Amino acid sequence: MAQFPKRLVETFFIRMGSGLKKARPFHVCMILIVTLVCSYGSAQAIAWHTTDTSATYTSYLPFIRNGSVTYYLDCVNGDDRNKGTSPTQAWKTLDKVNDKSFTLKRGENLLLKRGCSWTGPLLVRWSGTADQPITIGAYGSGDLPIIKNSTDKGNPNNVDISASYVVVEYLHTMAKVERRDSSCANQAIGHTVGFNISSESRYVTVRNSKAEKHTHAVRLRSGSRRSKLLYNEFINNTMMETLDKAGNNDSGAAAIVVQGDDNEIAYNRIDGHDACSYDYGRDGSAVEIYGGKRNYIHHNTAHNNNTFTELGQKGSEDNTFAYNLVTADIPKAQFVVTRGGDSNRGPVLRTNVVHNTVYLTHGESFAVNCDGTCGANILALKNNIIWSNGTIGHIDSTGAQESNNVFWHSGGEGKIRIFFPTPEDRDRTSKIADPRFVDAAKGDFRLRSDSPAIDMGVEYNAGFKTSYDLAGNLIPQGGKLDAGAYEYVAR
Repeated sequence: MAQFPKRLVETFFIRMGSGLKKARPFHVCMILIVTLVCSYGSAQAIAWHTTDTSATYTSYLPFIRNGSVTYYLDCVNGDDRNKGTSPTQAWKTLDKVNDKSFTLKRGENLLLKRGCSWTGPLLVRWSGTADQPITIGAYGSGDLPIIKNSTDKGNPNNVDISASYVVVEYLHTMAKVERRDSSCANQAIGHTVGFNISSESRYVTVRNSKAEKHTHAVRLRSGSRRSKLLYNEFINNTMMETLDKAGNNDSGAAAIVVQGDDNEIAYNRIDGHDACSYDYGRDGSAVEIYGGKRNYIHHNTAHNNNTFTELGQKGSEDNTFAYNLVTADIPKAQFVVTRGGDSNRGPVLRTNVVHNTVYLTHGESFAVNCDGTCGANILALKNNIIWSNGTIGHIDSTGAQESNNVFWHSGGEGKIRIFFPTPEDRDRTSKIADPRFVDAAKGDFRLRSDSPAIDMGVEYNAGFKTSYDLAGNLIPQGGKLDAGAYEYVAR
């Protein structure tokens, strides 16, 4: 996998787990400014507009405020008879905060001790405000606090959020396998969710957290709006909720399920969502959109997911995927699957897929699939680099907006398989050419100076505006945009 970028400063670190990792594409300049004027334990909550999204979105960087109350949980040394308002007076169990008599007020905080583990669920049901969000986070040193194996049979969610203006950060959720199907590669079966954002929730941020081994790492329910998933790790959430031989009903193994609207999913690492399926052979995805509108999925890295994104259900519309890096070496890997009006799961309207770098090396990979009459109002596929050693893709109508892409196969031009809907229907602005990555074998997908992707992009209004590529470089570097997720920078 490619390194996340260095932006504005040479190196910036954030603490995750038990060690320091190189920062992901984060607005380091703003972080440093905030750090200079604030100290943890005394600063005001600060709201700021990101440079990587439209002004519609505001990120909230909460700090513990003067006079605000912070509650602490310590699974080893805590005691539910304590006051809970200092590390030495910490509570011990989630029961204390899940009790209906406990309330967090706006601007208040709940911190879980690092190195600790609790059995879920954690019920987040308290709302803050735009300038005084509620924060659920971590304190101390060591690994992220773990919430796992929700035992509430009526609630399979490890962290269940039914609130607004809440920041959930530095938590690690995981699930235990309930049962396996020995006839389908010993596939895990069950229904668990790491972070569930309920239908009434607004302006929820989940960041710097990790979710693994669930059916879904995150589920944004229908009705939820304007949430953010930032700088997280969603790894191997491969549990199938439905796995049987009834036909065309297998489901699960999706890291992020988006049914809500106006959400931002950015700077995440999403790996390993690939599961056995009776219906499809393999199933799973990094991001599934079913009913969601105006969601922005950008600057993520994804590896070895069966599908990077699948979109379905009438009502899904105006979703944008930009500046993502998608790689896989597994069979049947796909980049994007979407549907027109003649599909029983469509139409999915106006999906924008722009400036992504896709590298699928297995001979059975199939990068793009758009059927059900994939017209101009269904898919815009522009300014991407798509390398597939199987099939570049199939678009079943000549009406789709396909242009300014670079397509390639390890075997050269003669091995390229493109059906848009025939090989001749590829737009003339797109190129069949080796994109000339710096070193794809080592995960370096930046462009060499002789790359045909340089300056071949076209300006396109996808409802999303960014000033940076996936490496944190300002765009454009030359007179025009480059294709792919990385802008060429002269060295």
